[in-house]
Amino acid sequence: MKHFLWCLALGFVVSSSAYAQTTAVNSETDPKTTPAYSMLIQRKVKVQAELETLLNQYTSEWPAAKRLRYELDAIEAEMNTMAETMAPKIVRLTSGYGSLILRKISLTAELQALLQGYGSDWPEAKTRRKELNLLEGELQEIMK
Repeated sequence: MKHFLWCLALGFVVSSSAYAQTTAVNSETDPKTTPAYSMLIQRKVKVQAELETLLNQYTSEWPAAKRLRYELDAIEAEMNTMAETMAPKIVRLTSGYGSLILRKISLTAELQALLQGYGSDWPEAKTRRKELNLLEGELQEIMK
């Protein structure tokens, strides 16, 4: 009887260990569990709440609402791109990378607002476009 209980306990420990290893492997290969993806979720929730609040008071044509809608769309696009990241590159989805992605999203929203308000020849729009291009180059370099 003692031998049976000991074997049963050993089997339980081995099976729990195997489950823990499987869970660890899955979390290491799922881009949605990375710090970068979590940062995008946090920003998405904040922007979505701000947008819904604005839309309760103003129309979707309100400039601030347009900017938030554009930012929300950019966040969702980045989340989709990040979710498709291949396993070997998932370790690169750090909080630092997430911060760079959030800056990219912010720049794209600012640039869109400047383009709508002032046009592509506006000096600030040119500066934002240049910064965005440089940032995108750095992000591509990180994910090589």
